[in-house]
Amino acid sequence: MARLETNLTSRPAIAKIKNPQAGTDFYSHKGDALKGIRLAVGARSKVWILSKRIGGKVRSIKLGDWPEVANGDKALIFARDKIEELETGTDAKATNIATLHDAFESHAAQSDAKPETIANYRLQIANHLDDLFSKPVEQITLPMMEAAISGKTVSTAKHLVQIIKMAFRRASIVRRCFDVSADLKVKGAKKYKPSNNVKFDPAEQWPAIDLIFECNSLVHRTAWLLMLFTGFRSINVRTLNWDQVDLDKKTIKLTAMKNGLDRTFPISDVVCAALMRLPHREGFVFPADTPRSNTGHIDQLAARTRGIEMYQGNERPKKALRQHDCRRLFTTAARRARLPEYVIDELRGDTAKKVQDIYDQGSANRGDANLIAERICSECGITPAFVLERIKSGA
Repeated sequence: MARLETNLTSRPAIAKIKNPQAGTDFYSHKGDALKGIRLAVGARSKVWILSKRIGGKVRSIKLGDWPEVANGDKALIFARDKIEELETGTDAKATNIATLHDAFESHAAQSDAKPETIANYRLQIANHLDDLFSKPVEQITLPMMEAAISGKTVSTAKHLVQIIKMAFRRASIVRRCFDVSADLKVKGAKKYKPSNNVKFDPAEQWPAIDLIFECNSLVHRTAWLLMLFTGFRSINVRTLNWDQVDLDKKTIKLTAMKNGLDRTFPISDVVCAALMRLPHREGFVFPADTPRSNTGHIDQLAARTRGIEMYQGNERPKKALRQHDCRRLFTTAARRARLPEYVIDELRGDTAKKVQDIYDQGSANRGDANLIAERICSECGITPAFVLERIKSGA
């Protein structure tokens, strides 16, 4: 190990420093500037190091790699930030936040979000952001984050941006560092307007029930039927637990819905019959298809398809029924059945809109749920009795 001097403010001078075949050479700046800053030159790398007495002990702190940190002047900027972090207790070691993974877990620990929501965030991080979230917070740049969401669909990219900003916001607060994610945006997001229309002509006969019964999995088929005949959001269906279901009273209780409300819903005879076909009565109503699942329940239900369409010059299955379409069709059926708006709002789990809604202790009942079920069946060209028979036979 050699201790040498050179001009550490000159990038070309640093570039000329040869890597030793073995060991590490330490270079200090020739002059009075850059006190405590050294360049550690190993066989394959050049690393900026700060030596500083803090809390009665001399500590060696990595500032960054060369050429990312181009010269001693740049290293000095990092050194000042590091010294402030160490003296205020906001460094990675003191806060236990070294990476965005750490920042996210710190956020999750103090969040009021449902465990299922946090689990879904972790899944998205594992699938799309693992490399980014494994890097030290101070090394992450805006271009890195933009590259991480590049090539994703607009909806996926927006979700990932939300997760990145969530983690970075936590890191910036706890470690008092700059929030690099503040300017992270999804390209094309302003132009993107999600359609609220279903994939078929709702004035014609609805193919929804036929599409659902084409599903081979009993668990997935039942989840689709529950979405269609209750209008529940897919996240509430997929994470539903048997302790939320009362088949004797024919009710389902949802807690912490998207609007934060808890509500107990009456369910139709069709829904009861579908749930009774499931072979288990404990844990998740719709358990995962594999024991390796991170959540224990089924994940996103792939859209039901029918026929072929061209997309970017290639053939692909044509989507005919998506998860949220079920909520659209439930609402449409309820209106076409001429149910009062306050009953529809209650069955959809919507927030109160009028003073009477706040005082109402529950006006929707199983009769209303059955009326909507009858209308859905009618729109699909069949009767509830026929659907019940298909449920029982599994056809």
